[in-house]
Amino acid sequence: MGITPILADDEYMHEPTGHPQFNESAYYNFVDGDSGFAVLIRMGNRVNEGHAEVTVLLYLPGGRAAIRFDRAQIDSNDAFEAAGLRFEVVEPLRKIKVTFDGTGYLLERGTALEDPKRAFADSPVVPVRLELHYDNVVPVYGLGGGSGIEGAEDSIAVGHYQGPCSVKGWVEVGGERREIDGLGFRDHSWGPRKWQGPRYWRWISCMTDERNGFVAWSQRIGDARAPGNGMVLRDGFVELVNKVTVESDYTDSAPYYATGMRVSMWTEAGERVEASGSVFHVVPLRNRRDGEVARLAEYLVKLDYQGATGYGISEYHDRMTDGVPAGMTEA
Repeated sequence: MGITPILADDEYMHEPTGHPQFNESAYYNFVDGDSGFAVLIRMGNRVNEGHAEVTVLLYLPGGRAAIRFDRAQIDSNDAFEAAGLRFEVVEPLRKIKVTFDGTGYLLERGTALEDPKRAFADSPVVPVRLELHYDNVVPVYGLGGGSGIEGAEDSIAVGHYQGPCSVKGWVEVGGERREIDGLGFRDHSWGPRKWQGPRYWRWISCMTDERNGFVAWSQRIGDARAPGNGMVLRDGFVELVNKVTVESDYTDSAPYYATGMRVSMWTEAGERVEASGSVFHVVPLRNRRDGEVARLAEYLVKLDYQGATGYGISEYHDRMTDGVPAGMTEA
């Protein structure tokens, strides 16, 4: 497949198509495994529906979390700027500045979001501010040869790229400031986004240091289970992956969260690369449309990769049927 170049123009906004669920989104994360502090930030412009999905999620030590979610009104796809959140291109395909100035609900347990209405009613609202600078440590790459997310162009993205980053800056929650200096991932995609389209996906990320890490993607859409893709980063060298398998352990009863995972990745050269680890913080997000729920369980994970310990965020997306995740028996 090879690494298809991503154009500098792709760092900016794209002309919306007429698809009713056209979405242009960008995503940023950061994980400090030593303290258990992490950040997940996303904005998805759904201009044909008149709003942007804005998520600012802070994982706090001890299982707590702070979150702000908005469906903020927008009337154009000119920028990633809504509800106090802004993404600024400093240097295309290299440096991005992320800022937020607003409020968030302070949750005693991140899992309180199993019942969002109750969680928001019972939790205090606190000021949340942040300024984070993302600098790619390797060139960005696509998960479909640069053309999108292969096999999911009709439901997730026709254009897509991502990459590991160094992350510096600060975050304030309730007036308490934390300085940030570590590693994370960023992502940019555009095209139809049907949260209820895939039966499930697994997106697992991990960095052990600036020169070593991986990202693995596995999915099922309808009856088609794609082979999976991603990349492995070893000693600063990126190798794309064209096959992924994920085996996960789950709790014995509802809400059936993953507790651990084993990931196998095959590089384009045919080499098998493995990682395994456990979940240490859970925040469940969800999207409901036409009575159907898609759950996005956002896990902080500690993983063994190439003989070193790494950390990351893993996203387990499942269509839910009677409280059971669609992908639980497969991945």
